[in-house]
Amino acid sequence: MAHSPRGRPRVQESADDIVAGVLVAAGARVSTSDYTTRRIASLTGLSQTLVSRAVRRIRGAGTSPPASASQIGPGLQTSTGLQLARFRVQYPQITVAFEVADAGEPLQPTSFGRRSAALLAALWVSGAAEWQPTEADPDAPTVKRVEVDEAHPQNREAPEVGAHSLTAQWNPGTGSWSAFLTEVARLLDQCRPTLDALPGDLLHQLSSRAGQGLHGVEWRRGRHGAEKASHNSDSQRLALAEFPGPQVSSSHRSQSRVNRSATEQIAITLRKEMINSGNRSGDRLSVTLLAERLGLGQAQVRNAMRQLADDGLLSHSEAGFRIPHFTGTDVIDLYASRLHVGIVIIRASAAQPRHRLLPARLALGTLEAVATQGSLTDSGEADLRFQQELAEASGLRQSAHSFHALTLRLRMFISVLQLDYAPAVERLVVDDRRLLTAVLEGRTGEAVRIWRSKLDDAVRHMSALAPDTFDPRLWSRLTQ
Repeated sequence: MAHSPRGRPRVQESADDIVAGVLVAAGARVSTSDYTTRRIASLTGLSQTLVSRAVRRIRGAGTSPPASASQIGPGLQTSTGLQLARFRVQYPQITVAFEVADAGEPLQPTSFGRRSAALLAALWVSGAAEWQPTEADPDAPTVKRVEVDEAHPQNREAPEVGAHSLTAQWNPGTGSWSAFLTEVARLLDQCRPTLDALPGDLLHQLSSRAGQGLHGVEWRRGRHGAEKASHNSDSQRLALAEFPGPQVSSSHRSQSRVNRSATEQIAITLRKEMINSGNRSGDRLSVTLLAERLGLGQAQVRNAMRQLADDGLLSHSEAGFRIPHFTGTDVIDLYASRLHVGIVIIRASAAQPRHRLLPARLALGTLEAVATQGSLTDSGEADLRFQQELAEASGLRQSAHSFHALTLRLRMFISVLQLDYAPAVERLVVDDRRLLTAVLEGRTGEAVRIWRSKLDDAVRHMSALAPDTFDPRLWSRLTQ
């Protein structure tokens, strides 16, 4: 794609990432009429032209006609097409394998096309393009490598795919990310266009793990069709990807992880796992159990936990890692900090071009979806995501970083102190709608008043839930 003229907003690049987020968050619902380009345009506020172009770009090279049997490999009967056989993420490797499809399923090319776009969107937003090659970890499970035809030695410039293979594999350092995506798209083009070719339980897994770099996704087709998702899976929840943090040098969301180390990426996954596990203050965390649960090596998890300890999100001693003790004063202190940093961010966001606020509009749509069809326990998380998108739109790098750091601590506080925002979800939606409308219309003073009232309500809500823990008088002293 040609570079945009200097000074011209990269609207299409932003639209690509917004649309990718919508597709992957939909899970199996992506194949329904709720996810036409027209409906996505209505949800995001983007034009239908931008959305259609974004879907084509995400779909990448998946536009070629189906290959003949000789193109795929001798001896493979592909008249019925292919189907997905396995999707596995074992850091830092991703394996996407296909097999000859079962006959008999009805053809649904439109729905299959949407599912294909969702699978590629999950890879698009995963951040795996920036994964770095790592030395062998003695604690990590063994990864089986793809068989390569001896007559066609591996090309170091291409992803690890045998000439006659139906498997695409991403290994950092052995080829380009774009070549891997192109190969996955090519294999999707060879699939029989049925819903069973890309089962819904896989799409649910990708949706629920999209905010965690897809770490831990392990799906394999069973002998009698696709395997069902685990009963303990969170795949039925509306997926809420953890916000990746302020960008460093690019307006392109998919590049926002470029400056992260592998340890930082794993720390994000680990932090979300701890939040979702319902740990309490003082609970000891087992490196071994967390490594097994996430499918990562113990050395990688231990390094990530040390980073979380450096960030103040864990306590670390010779006895191991523990969830730190938080008090009501800590939480009110944090909310007061968010109030003042947020005022700076809102004033700056109100002066930005409207296109910079497109991600915030999408985040508001996610909150609205949570309120009507998602798990109510996700309402607080969706609200935090909306707030962080406003911080990102402000264009203030230091303020956005400070706000992001406060958000990470607030997520942990909410989980550890078991604060329930479900009863307040309707109020969250109303407040965020009013706030975004005021920012979009440049009514800065009103936007600041709404923001202050929003946090006042949050502190009153906490005080009502735990009057012995939270002191509203301290809040008044810090904020008046």
